[in-house]
Amino acid sequence: MDTNIEKNKIYYAQLPKDALCDCIYCQNYYTQVKTAYPEVAAYLLSLGIDIEKPFETSPLEPENGNLTYCVCQYIAFGSCADDYYHKIGNVAFRKSTSYPFTGITEQHFVLDLAPITLKADF
Repeated sequence: MDTNIEKNKIYYAQLPKDALCDCIYCQNYYTQVKTAYPEVAAYLLSLGIDIEKPFETSPLEPENGNLTYCVCQYIAFGSCADDYYHKIGNVAFRKSTSYPFTGITEQHFVLDLAPITLKADF
């Protein structure tokens, strides 16, 4: 993976929180993920990516007081091999092959990470 860390930092710093999804499942993610997954947050930060500002999340229905996000996606500037794979604990990172239109014209890719399980705190 060859990421443009500085461009990522600028992108995430300029991305206002009110531009993010405001559904209750996404709000649950934003408020808990950094504390619940500090090693994942640190890895993303090393790439210039803010864990609290995902491009997309795909939560399942709450079960037993928990909410599992089967995929969480982040925009990254630069390039990434199609077979990229990294793992921290039980969270796997891969280059995404399916995601909504980003609207970005510069070289970028979407990074998938999963699974993330948080308390359904709503």
